[in-house]
Amino acid sequence: MKKYEEAEQDYLSGLKYKDIADKYGVSEVTVRQWKRRHWSKENVTKKDAVTKNVTKSKLTEKAIEELSDSKLTDKQKAFVLEYLRISNATQSYINIYDCTYQTAKTNGSILLTNTNIQNEIKRLRKAKLQELSVDAFDLMEDMVIEARADIGDYIDFGKYNMLHVDSEGDVKLDTDDKPEIFHKSWAQFKDKNKIDTKPIKSIKMGKDGPVIELHDRNKARDKLLELLKSDSSNTKIEITQFSEINHDNN
Repeated sequence: MKKYEEAEQDYLSGLKYKDIADKYGVSEVTVRQWKRRHWSKENVTKKDAVTKNVTKSKLTEKAIEELSDSKLTDKQKAFVLEYLRISNATQSYINIYDCTYQTAKTNGSILLTNTNIQNEIKRLRKAKLQELSVDAFDLMEDMVIEARADIGDYIDFGKYNMLHVDSEGDVKLDTDDKPEIFHKSWAQFKDKNKIDTKPIKSIKMGKDGPVIELHDRNKARDKLLELLKSDSSNTKIEITQFSEINHDNN
C-alpha cells in the first residue's frame, strides 16, 4: 500500500493533517495534496461531514447571536449579512435600504468605514472560514498551483508534413521538380481525468474551436512573493532580486 493510501485511512480514523505529516515524514501541504489528488472523495466527504455537522450549526448560531447583540441598527446588521453574501457594498445598500444607485454608491462605502461594521464583517467571515475548514495553507497551496501551472499540462500539440496536391490529386512540384511540402499544426485537450483542473480559469468555444485559459501565473507569483517578503526580513533582499529577475524574463 502506498503512503497516500495509508494516510487516507489515518485521516478517516481521525488523525489531523499535522499528525499524518509527522508520521510519514512529509509536510502538511503534501498531505493536503494527497487528499485532493488521491483520496476517495466519497469517503473524505463523509468523514468531513461528520466533523463539520458537529460544529457548523454552533459556529453559525454563535456568530449570528453575537451580531444580534451588537450595537448596530437592524438595517446595519442586515447590511453586514448582505455584504458577506455578495461582497458588493453598493448593491448590498440598495437591497437593504431600497434607494437609488447614486445614494447607495456613497453610503455603502461610508458604512464599510464604520469600525463596528468592519469588526462584525471580519468576525463573521472568520466563523464562516472555520465552518468551511478553509485556512491560510489551503489558499497558499492554491496560489502555488496557479503559479506553477503550464499550458503543456492541459494541451498536446505538434505539427506534421503534407504533400501539396492539386484538385486532381496530383502532387505539385516546386521549381526544382521536387514535391511541394507544407506543414500543418494540431492541438487537442488532454483527458480531464488525468489533470488537475484547479489552474484552469475558463474553457470556452472560440471562432476556431475551444479555447482554454489558465489563471494568471505572474499574479499568483507576485502574491507568493509578498507572503515570502513578509515572512522573514532575512530573505527580503534575496526575494526582491528574484522578483526583479522573474519580471525581466517575462
